[in-house]
Order: sequence, then structure tokens, then C-alpha cells
Amino acid sequence: MNLDLHSGQSTRYMQVYDYYKDLIVTGRLMPGTKMPSIRRCAIQLGLSRTTIETAYLCLAADGYIISRPQSGYYVTGRTVKTTSLYGKNTDTTTSAEADKILYNFTSNNVDADSFDFNLWRRYIKSTLRQDKRMLTYGEPQGEYELREVICNYVVNKRNAVCRPENIVIGAGSQALMNLLCPLIRDRKNVCFHDTRFEQGMVIFEDYGFQITQDEKLADVLYMAPSHMSSLGDVMSVEKRLALLKECSAHNRLIIEDDYDNEFRYFSKPIPCLQGLAGGDNVVYLSTFSKLLLPSIRLSFMILPDALLPLYEKKKALYNQTASKSEQLALCQFLRDGHLDSQIRKLKRLYSNKAKTLSSLLEEAFGNQSEVYMGESVFLVHVKLRCSMTGKELRDKAKERGLLVFHKDSEKNKGYAHIALSCCEVPVESFPAVVALLKEIVG
Repeated sequence: MNLDLHSGQSTRYMQVYDYYKDLIVTGRLMPGTKMPSIRRCAIQLGLSRTTIETAYLCLAADGYIISRPQSGYYVTGRTVKTTSLYGKNTDTTTSAEADKILYNFTSNNVDADSFDFNLWRRYIKSTLRQDKRMLTYGEPQGEYELREVICNYVVNKRNAVCRPENIVIGAGSQALMNLLCPLIRDRKNVCFHDTRFEQGMVIFEDYGFQITQDEKLADVLYMAPSHMSSLGDVMSVEKRLALLKECSAHNRLIIEDDYDNEFRYFSKPIPCLQGLAGGDNVVYLSTFSKLLLPSIRLSFMILPDALLPLYEKKKALYNQTASKSEQLALCQFLRDGHLDSQIRKLKRLYSNKAKTLSSLLEEAFGNQSEVYMGESVFLVHVKLRCSMTGKELRDKAKERGLLVFHKDSEKNKGYAHIALSCCEVPVESFPAVVALLKEIVG
């Protein structure tokens, strides 16, 4: 749900309560996450501290958050589903397990300081003043002016090949896949490079596709070349070109999920597969949720020209799933150049967090460790000389309330390789995290 303080449907403290409750029960605020302070939340939302405090007390009374003296409010274990760095739902978590999680370095949730709520609120208010437009349903394919702006963005920033007519807007990747699957029914087998994406696989299964782990047997290949694994690996240009050549030779359709492509430390984003293919035989997916807020459910799909006639025949039968007001607000937000400034802000915020964490880890472990920042601006990699494997260290850390990624390989014998995402955990918690990790390693 989105927080609309001017809807008049309930008191403001209850709207704040419902907003945070929704974030918690859907897993977008993970167990152990520190809530924004009452003061900061009041400033961000433009409300009184009394209103925020009342909402927090209600959340605490219902068991969604807990107050820790001299520290603040933290999310408890009433979460039903957790979210991985890939941004997809994973295994369910019991309340007892979730309550033990103090620091989640595998989360895809955003930092509380990453977004200017007041700026976004101004664009939403401006959109709602367009009374006549708000009286009509949105275009099934998405508002045309937003598709024009998105087209300009992906052509210039991602080297995509498309026109506004190729772009379809929807509320998240699942909604878009529900539109795509009927268009490619002639294909039977789909291979997901990352099998953690259960939300995607279930959509294809519902449409009768067979899920295979063998690329050679696949008619459709679902790839995330800008985020190949939980550790943020990026597919090189050479491998992208080889993949396109292979798929063209065997008539495989590629679905390119290009999330996280903007967040690179040491290099510019690599051209997308769709652009390298000249727009043919690749369906391109991307989202604004990571750049803005997870609760702003606006994603888009670029269909190749070969699929457009099939879509044109059916699009009038589908309702638009994305909010019209949010589409128009985002359109003006992009036109005014705020996306570029938002990306710069996020890179600066997360790279500073990663550098701070890296410094603390190097200071704590010294020559016992190799600490470096990954290609993604979110991740800090740590190789520790110890008797444990990365998996064993990850499991011991989890027992102590610390969630991290791990990576084991033959090349890293004698090392425990873990990675920590800096998205969610506040900088103020880093010293305690490093001390805990050092205690676990011994």
C-alpha cells in the first residue's frame, strides 16, 4: 500500500500504522530492522511527533515493533515472508527465528535516508490536481508520456533499442509476466538462471511452462545479467555477446531482468542485452522500486517488434495495474531530472556506508582478512582466514542474529568468504556488527 495522508479514510496515526504494518507483514521491513526515530519519521512525513508516537505505540501493542531502551524501535518477528537481495520472496520465518535477527545484511530494503519523501509528495499532490485526468482509467499499456520519458531514458542510459510503442508499464514484474506469458505460449520450456526467483517461476508454471535448469533444453531464458548472483556478479560484454549468439542460433527468447544496473562502483553500466541484440529476441524488464521506494510499484517491459502485433490484439482486454497518479507523478519526476540526482544520491549514500563498514572490518581483523567492495555499491566482501567455511560462518552468524551471504569455492580453501549488503542496516550499528563478527570468528 502507499501512504496517502490526504485520503481522509482514517485518522493520520492509523494511516501511518497501516503503512508500516503493511511493510512489516509483506517482508519489506525485515525482523530486526530499526524503525526511523519518531523525530525523523515526523519530519519525513510532515506530521507531528505525537501522531508518529501514537502510531508506533499501536504497532508495539500489536507486536509488530518493540522498543529497546536508549536505542529505539525495532521490527519484531510477525513477518510472514522474508526478502532476499534479489528482491523476491523466499522461505517463511517463524516469530521465534525472526526475533533473533538483529542485523540483516542480506536485505533488499532501502536505507531510511535514501529517499526524499517531501519531494515525491509534491509530485503526487501536483498530479492529483489534474481533476479531469483522475476521473478516467489509465491507458492499458501505461500513460503515453511516461512511456516516452522511459524510452528516452533506456535509449540514452542503457543503449536500448525501442520506441514508446514497445514499452508496457505495470505494477511489478509479476504483473508484466502475466501479460507476457500468453504472448509466448508457443514456447514450452523456460530456464531461470537464478532459481531463487520463485515468484517468476510460479507465473510461468501457472501458464503451463516447464521449468528446466538446462539452458540447452530451454525455449526461454530468464536472465539478470547485471546481477547474476546474490554477490552482485555482472555479466561481461563478451559473455553477453556469446549468449546472444547462442540464443539466436537456437531460437531462444531471452527475458532480461535489468534491475540494479545503475549501481556500479568501478565501471559504467554495461549495455543491456536488449540493446546489444538490436531490440530483437529479447524482452527487457526493469523497475523503479529500487531507485525510489519498494512501495512504489512501477515496472516496465520492452517488447520486441515481433511480439507487438500479438500484444496489440489483446491489450484492450487488460486493465492497467499501476496507479495512474503515480505514473504521472513519476513522469514529471523524470522530466525534471530527479532520477539522475536520486541515483547519484544512492551511490553516494551506499558507497559511503560500504567504505565505513570496510574500514571497520579491516581495523578489526587486520592481516587475518581481505576486505574489498564488490562491483555493486551495496556489497562488502570479506575473506577471513579461519577454520570455518563461508557457509559455516554464515550459519553461526545467523544463530547470533546476523544475516550475511556466503561464497565457498575450491580456490578459497582456508578462507571463509562472506558478503554484507549495506542497504538496510544503519551505520550506527556497524561497530556492534563488526564486534559480533569478530567474536564469532574467535
